[in-house]
Amino acid sequence: MQPAQSDLLHENAPHTLDSRSVEFLKKVYLRTSELGKIGVWECDLASETLTWTDTVYDLFDLPRQSLVSREITLSFYEPNSRREMERLRAQAIERCSTFTVDVAIRTNKGNARWIRITGDVEQTNGKAARIFGTKQDITTEKLAQEQIQALQTELIHLSRLSAIDAMKSTLAHELNQPLAAIAVYVSALRNVLKGGRVDRQAMAQILDGMERCALKSGQIIRDVDKMSASRRPRPIPFALDDAIRKACAIALMGAPESPTVTYVMDGSLRGVGDPVQIQQVLINLICNACDAMSQSPRRELTIVTAKKDEFVEISVRDTGRGISDEVIETLFDSFVSTDPDRAGIGLSISRTIIEAHGGKLIAENRVDGGATFRFTIPEAA
Repeated sequence: MQPAQSDLLHENAPHTLDSRSVEFLKKVYLRTSELGKIGVWECDLASETLTWTDTVYDLFDLPRQSLVSREITLSFYEPNSRREMERLRAQAIERCSTFTVDVAIRTNKGNARWIRITGDVEQTNGKAARIFGTKQDITTEKLAQEQIQALQTELIHLSRLSAIDAMKSTLAHELNQPLAAIAVYVSALRNVLKGGRVDRQAMAQILDGMERCALKSGQIIRDVDKMSASRRPRPIPFALDDAIRKACAIALMGAPESPTVTYVMDGSLRGVGDPVQIQQVLINLICNACDAMSQSPRRELTIVTAKKDEFVEISVRDTGRGISDEVIETLFDSFVSTDPDRAGIGLSISRTIIEAHGGKLIAENRVDGGATFRFTIPEAA
């Protein structure tokens, strides 16, 4: 079978071109097609006869110029791709229009490939007569897309795990007090019941205390449920001093060796935003600071608040190992971490949260050792 592109070149070329010019253009066209892995195909709708250029044969791993048919060609298509291609082809024939479709194939040699097919239906006397178009190898493009999708899926998964971890810490801390109090009340009630005379007034006080603790536990759970609901948080004014101290207490819970914590804070400063999300950022930064100081002779954590134009700035300073030059430029990118045992998701999420609040999160090494993470959020009027 003869390649179709030579006819196309002769039909479209200006009459002033001589044979040498036509041959040159033909070679350029063929070379371009080979480099781009793009082949030209044609199908006569009356006879279903196929005409392919050499590149199309190569895409299917078939001998060049061998006899091919639609039945043979379709046998290489994956079932879903075949159904979609046939649907779009039939639609284009009915409407005498064009179509484009990406299909997965298994070649004559068993190789898996992705091919982008374009087709343009030509008419004769108002009826569809033939289809011509291109077939291009897009396997590399598809593999790259699949890798990106896999990374995005993993990022979403790890982001949820990070949020769950933060929520678990918050829930454990908040529920610990009322549940511990209930246990104390139960012990007291047992002591009252062991006595020879029942003290109804003491029992009533104990039961009242147990009820208050149970109601408080229920309210905490309801608050967590609201926090985890799929909604856009409404920014509210909140006291920075209180939010920071609570976040620090949660972050340091269960730490094998807590650092010395120094607060340099203006108690009058108030921020605007979602206090729970801001606390999540602080918990992440404080935990990272503790990890960075795990092998340091000095373990000092300093948290500073200050007014900065129409924003408030919160700084978390440590005396750890600092940030290496290799990662400092990409520190807030996904999957970048200063700790080889961590996935590097927390800082990326933290930056996203702060930027959603209209602020900025930056990191820098300190002259006297350690690192500082600073972020801003709007100041409450």
